[in-house]
Amino acid sequence: MNKKRIFFLITILGLLFLSYGCESEKAPTKKQTSTPDTIKTSNIKSKEFQRVVGWIDDNHVLVQLKGNKKMTFESLNVFTNKRKPIYETKNVISEVLISPNRDRFLLYSAANKNEASLEVISMSGALMYTKSVKPQNIEFGWNQDNQDKMFLTTFDTDWNYQVFQWDILSGALTKLNTDAPFVTWYSDNLFVFNQKTSPKDDKGDLYLEDMRDKQMKSLIAADIYQFVVSANTLLTMEPSDTEKEMTYNFRTIGFQSYYSYDAPRVYDELGTFFPFYDLNVEQQSFLTFEPYESKKLKDYGGEFKLVSVDPKAKKKTTVLELVNNEPILTSPNGRYCLYGYLFDQIIDLKTENITYLIQHQDKMY
Repeated sequence: MNKKRIFFLITILGLLFLSYGCESEKAPTKKQTSTPDTIKTSNIKSKEFQRVVGWIDDNHVLVQLKGNKKMTFESLNVFTNKRKPIYETKNVISEVLISPNRDRFLLYSAANKNEASLEVISMSGALMYTKSVKPQNIEFGWNQDNQDKMFLTTFDTDWNYQVFQWDILSGALTKLNTDAPFVTWYSDNLFVFNQKTSPKDDKGDLYLEDMRDKQMKSLIAADIYQFVVSANTLLTMEPSDTEKEMTYNFRTIGFQSYYSYDAPRVYDELGTFFPFYDLNVEQQSFLTFEPYESKKLKDYGGEFKLVSVDPKAKKKTTVLELVNNEPILTSPNGRYCLYGYLFDQIIDLKTENITYLIQHQDKMY
């Protein structure tokens, strides 16, 4: 009887051992991966920091730094602080613009008062295209459907404007006869613009034109303040039924309204004041600052709340209270948001924490 019990115990222990051994062998194949979600302040010195240009992806931002008689651009991982040099130049930089797909960026810079250049640079640091131009004030608009196309609006000293289409591959500049200086791509060949009777007017009419057919000019929306276009949404900012409010109207690419909401209207000496906002293409979400009441602004600090709008769900939520109205730019996944005139802060929209990317010092600016 004892021998049977001993044999039975040995058998059970043996099976348990084999079972444990098999599980131990399988364990390494079950790797637990986790995505870092804590923003870290980098070791970049404030004296070399110029600004964060924007997001490269969900983990990296493009940073502009000042070195010894040169400007450098680096990729910075906001979670690990790892930095990777991308490009450098000795030119004076006027504008830097990341492409819609975030795989390249435009650098507009001048070697001297008579020589300027447009350079398209890959995120790996390769110079893809370059074009010489004369130094002048230029507004840029990248085509979201075709990254080889861009709008250039030039201004002279009297603010007379000309609009050009730049075919980046061929380098050709084609002048466009438009009724407004600020035009926005709507597709590969369509563009929209807000036509005002006078530049000082608060409102205008939104038109659609086709570059292939100059006779086609369609009215989309009348009497609007501003507009913004994403890959699948047209947002118009319009007067409300009362002067104390303004309407944010979300439209499909076919221009039909599918969600709208009213917010308090604030104004200054120039007319209606528009808080900073960002329309996230990937997440189809809208982030903006909203005033607590309609009034004339005396200053622009602490009079706003940060709100997040999901137009598809027809939902608006408050993210932060009593914050300054400053530029914002959400990450592709919509979790984080660059904040500030230098984009030197990041807001975690889930935890509502704000972290400085650069070691902050009073009177740094």
